[in-house]
Amino acid sequence: MKALLLAAFISLAPAAAAAAETLLALTNAGFEEGLAGWNATGDNAMSAAVPEAARSGKLGLRVTDGSQTLGSSVASKRFPAVPGRTYEVRFQARAVKGEGIAVYLRFFDAKGAFLTRPELKNQINVPVRRGDTEWKAFSKEGVAPAGSVQVEVWIHSFTKNVVTADFDDLVLVEKGS
Repeated sequence: MKALLLAAFISLAPAAAAAAETLLALTNAGFEEGLAGWNATGDNAMSAAVPEAARSGKLGLRVTDGSQTLGSSVASKRFPAVPGRTYEVRFQARAVKGEGIAVYLRFFDAKGAFLTRPELKNQINVPVRRGDTEWKAFSKEGVAPAGSVQVEVWIHSFTKNVVTADFDDLVLVEKGS
């Protein structure tokens, strides 16, 4: 009997976990409307929605960073965040050439200051590497640090790297809600 109950519990666990996720509505998560809904301030004209970058639909995001002194920057709108709660970004990506690019979860306090920064050594990112030349699913979880009031998804090529990469089908979820 205990084995039967355990088996029933295990089979229900994935459904319970999925029910505990809240999908946060990323605007234009597949870049079908170009960069509408995304903030490309500071992008240095490196990011564009193009057909060649589409995994699904008509367009995807292509980041072409040919500079060893500048980086790209495309950020989603910010969503409310709760300290201690887990957030996860999921996306499809591939490296076209080079490496040195990642998708980040960035948390902000009430004054708009970053709570996840390189100098704090608490960045939450998942890099797309040189060998990831075929479309691949990526995901990264991060826990909102104390003082968090907002979270965003940020696609950024590293300042000293030359890279071209494609991104599509982004998803942001809040877990445990």
